[in-house]
Amino acid sequence: MLKFDKNQKSLSKISTTNFKAENLLERADLQAAIVESWDVFRNEIGFSSAVLIGQEINPDASTSDRLDILALDAEDSSLIIFELKRDKNKLQLLQGITYAAMASNKNKGELKDIALSQKCYEYEELFEILETTDLNSEIKIVLIAEAFHPEVIIAADWLKNYGITVYAFAIDVHNVQGETHLRFEQRYPLKELAEVYDSRKKAPVKQEL
Repeated sequence: MLKFDKNQKSLSKISTTNFKAENLLERADLQAAIVESWDVFRNEIGFSSAVLIGQEINPDASTSDRLDILALDAEDSSLIIFELKRDKNKLQLLQGITYAAMASNKNKGELKDIALSQKCYEYEELFEILETTDLNSEIKIVLIAEAFHPEVIIAADWLKNYGITVYAFAIDVHNVQGETHLRFEQRYPLKELAEVYDSRKKAPVKQEL
């Protein structure tokens, strides 16, 4: 990330930092900020249809673990598992798959109970979706970390052959005049060619008869 000085007509590098240097924690800071600013976050990463169910959710009675964030895709009624890591972890994808397998057994009633107990952003919309549509058996896994080991990306690409959808977003951390700035960069899957440029096609003009 570069800073542009209009007066000096110059570019200067903005200092790169990380969560550890900025004393930011995975759950208490990053996760809390995402949940508190859910609308901003989901639009930033291109998941505008993700309706928040809750955070720190027990995926199954067989474990005491907690999945970080659970959401529902309003477009296809599928669950979305969000797994966050402050640095990077080779086991992050395995953890996401495990939680996805466990969460797949949750029914509408259980999801409603979670949403009602936490009353997160737009939980009324979530209730309406659950009452009017059937849950999709497919589950999306979204990994968010400062960096990813090659094994994680290679495994995610292999899993698509078996109908398992994985997304990976890397967080670039910058300190600008004492303020911490985050940039989410999609590392997997790579964006389609049509997504990286502005189309010259114009929407057809509708004529009223």
